[in-house]
Amino acid sequence: MDRIVRNMVINAVRYTPSYQGKKKGHILVSCQRRGNAVTISVWDNGIGIPEDRQADIFKSYVQVDNPERNREKGFGLGLSIVQGLADLLGHELNVNSTPGRGSRFSVTVPFVGLVPLELLEVKAVEDDDPDLTNMVVVIIEDDSDLRVEISMRLTEHGCYVVAGESSHDVIEQLRVEALASGPHFILSDYRLEHEDGVAAIGAVRAAAGASIPAILWSGDTSSAVLKKVALSGMKLLSKPVSEQTLLSILARHKSRTSTEIGVKAVAGNVRSG
Repeated sequence: MDRIVRNMVINAVRYTPSYQGKKKGHILVSCQRRGNAVTISVWDNGIGIPEDRQADIFKSYVQVDNPERNREKGFGLGLSIVQGLADLLGHELNVNSTPGRGSRFSVTVPFVGLVPLELLEVKAVEDDDPDLTNMVVVIIEDDSDLRVEISMRLTEHGCYVVAGESSHDVIEQLRVEALASGPHFILSDYRLEHEDGVAAIGAVRAAAGASIPAILWSGDTSSAVLKKVALSGMKLLSKPVSEQTLLSILARHKSRTSTEIGVKAVAGNVRSG
């Protein structure tokens, strides 16, 4: 359900211009209980979908407003994933849309008055997830879909994320936001459009004036890439990188940093005494 709703929201953002004529773009997420069911809807006043294309939008690699196959507009998988997950869960999926006026995507799920015991047990396990609150993480990734996906997941775990498709993007964001502390960690793809990940991380470190811990990921495991990454002293993860792997790496770093700060504080108190 988390992925279904998130993909519907991402789709609405992608196809809702900031302004359409004099009309400002709006997106609304709503829940309505009807008897023993709840309908979760994502409304937008974006470009809309012609009626004769509405059946196609749930097919893989289909994008109504991307005939030129521009990679920057994604890959057309978001709504096909929504359809597949809704079918898997047995939930009803609906779309209502008018060209030029917007769309409403909705999924209808059973309403349960009390949370079943087995779900409470699952929640207890989830509560053990790492708390990354106040950790500033830089993400450099030129695949916009992957960048948004990772950013959202880390944000859910408490991270403050600064993400961009290049080192220039994130350096500019860091300059504008003027954060009180951080960045604390850099995550970067190796193969970027105008630079490699080693150079990108080096540029962010130079701009921040600190040797910020960093990790690279790549689908390219050629000897040349492995050698360059090894010389940089950074670790290389193979794509696709699991969410749990990233969370574990960040949690270990935060725990180690907190311990070092605590040791320094104790040492300072001992010297003062």
